[in-house]
Amino acid sequence: MRSKTVWRGIVLAALLTAVSIGAVSAGAAPGHAKGSSVTWPNASQEIAKSGIFNLPFCGSKPIKLAILDGFGINAWSQESYAAARSEAAKCSNVTQIVSAGGGDLQKMISDISGSVAQGANAIVVIPDFGQAELPAIQQATQAGVKVVPWGADAGGKNGTDFVTYVDWNDAYAGTLWAQWMVQALHGKGNVIYTGGPAGNPVGAQQLAAVVKVFKSHPGMHLLTGNKSWPVTNWDPATAQKVTAALLSKYPKIDGIISNYGTDALASVRALQAAGRKLVPVTTLDANGLSCLYKKAGVPLSTISSRNWLGRVAARKAIAAAEGLPNNEPSKYNLPFFEDSLNGKPLRCNPSAPADFYPSNALSLATIAKYGKP
Repeated sequence: MRSKTVWRGIVLAALLTAVSIGAVSAGAAPGHAKGSSVTWPNASQEIAKSGIFNLPFCGSKPIKLAILDGFGINAWSQESYAAARSEAAKCSNVTQIVSAGGGDLQKMISDISGSVAQGANAIVVIPDFGQAELPAIQQATQAGVKVVPWGADAGGKNGTDFVTYVDWNDAYAGTLWAQWMVQALHGKGNVIYTGGPAGNPVGAQQLAAVVKVFKSHPGMHLLTGNKSWPVTNWDPATAQKVTAALLSKYPKIDGIISNYGTDALASVRALQAAGRKLVPVTTLDANGLSCLYKKAGVPLSTISSRNWLGRVAARKAIAAAEGLPNNEPSKYNLPFFEDSLNGKPLRCNPSAPADFYPSNALSLATIAKYGKP
């Protein structure tokens, strides 16, 4: 998810797994020798380690890998770039082509076709504009490029239109959030939902899941509607304004569901600015939100911001271009990363920025080095 928040510099303190990340990244992933056997991680193992594995994906042929993002303009994008780019950097035979769409569909289509023109053998892309990007992806595939979309669903078929689509299960996330909110509000309350840019596939699938759960709980009311949501563009400044308007319209808001943790934090700041009490929130992990709610003692649950899936996408794209197997899972039912109601403690690093996402197991130094086009 995205905002226009500018990364606020390198903070020397690294989070929980920085040491282990350094150890994993110290050497290039081994080549895949003929006849050798590989034990691939399952989804649970991937989730537990945020996709950090020393797997045989580099090969030996010199190739070009394009790493593209439909937005590429905020902290979420930075951690996505950092995950994919740092993984690809393990391969000395891989040259990177990196670009950001900046929220412009035509720019994104141009980036995909431009990567092909530059000789890309593989592409890792977050198609934020959904099916509107599918023709460009199909054209790249037809040109022999190994494309791995991730993070947003462009439609199409694995193995035909692209190598494979890597992502979480959007509907599963929406279902978890809705069920948790029912628990937090004891089955009765007014809830708002923010889902990013209008009509994006991630927000739409999650909203449908939330609506389905709430239908079984007549005491739960989704103030923002069952078909759409107030547009935030994954921009915290916009999210705060949107929430302020909702607070003026609705005197009673009991809970917040958001598919971007930094948007959720902005909504909470709108509550504070309006002199309203904090309410239960369920969203994606964001350091500032966890620190605030840990101190306040108000219920909070988060799912991983999942930028670490960029590691999986990069491995799959490079392996495909090298003619190597990769049997890692492509879709993940992500559990709660934090859940103050059910024994999963909130992760707060007071030395890290508010829009830092601990679940990705990225050091701040890695983000600073690789988190940009």
